Amino acid sequence: MLALALIPGIILFFAVWKFDTVEKESPILLLKLFLSGVLVMLADIFIRTLGHNLMEQSYNGSSILLYIFIDSFIFTALIEEGGRFLALKLLTWKNREFNYTFDAIVYAVTVSVGFLLTENITYLIKYGSAVNPAKLILPLLSQIFISVLMGYFYGRAKLYAGSGDVKNARLCTLEAILVPLVLHGMGDMCIATGKTVFIVIYVIYALLLISFAVFCLIGMKKNDSEIEWTWNDTDDNDPFEIDVTSLILSRKKAAEKEDGNESKM
Repeated sequence: MLALALIPGIILFFAVWKFDTVEKESPILLLKLFLSGVLVMLADIFIRTLGHNLMEQSYNGSSILLYIFIDSFIFTALIEEGGRFLALKLLTWKNREFNYTFDAIVYAVTVSVGFLLTENITYLIKYGSAVNPAKLILPLLSQIFISVLMGYFYGRAKLYAGSGDVKNARLCTLEAILVPLVLHGMGDMCIATGKTVFIVIYVIYALLLISFAVFCLIGMKKNDSEIEWTWNDTDDNDPFEIDVTSLILSRKKAAEKEDGNESKM
């Protein structure tokens, strides 16, 4: 059972890692990302316990679907995906190793694997051999593919940020948070209802999710772009602070080039 809890996540991690053929990430950075996923999982246990206690005290039995919705989207998806994204951003956004867009997928998957393997181990400790194998495998697979999408949008955000495109950088950052949150919440809600129609929806959802994630994975692999460094990395609190001097100089050079072309004409 322990092998079932660990091996699928490890295999998927190495599969994604093998796709990164341009420049492998340092083991130290990957270890930090993995451990950050472990820490997010431990924090998640504490926060979700408080959240569930609060819900049980305030729930009046009026709508079980509303209860499941709040649990799935707020006390599960928001906390887990938000925590993983925070760990991802803090450890990689200003890291000089983050110089290609595909790196973002490797980073996001590494954080997710650390989280999910720890989660599976806690399930085994709590339930032992009575744990449902599907409870170990299905969330692991779906959430790793969700982390691929987080990395996809996060990599695009970094690419736009490097070129000074603030608007699209912020848009892709928002997508890197909201897309995983919505997909995670939808999947958990479908499973939590236990109703046949929602299980069928979940199967369709899972197939579409995997297909889209693989499409994004292959697409970013084929178009793995080098990220420009025109951003000020001295302020750790603001990932979108522009290096004003660099941008002014670049625009000045562009203006001089245009003036030169006009004078020749």
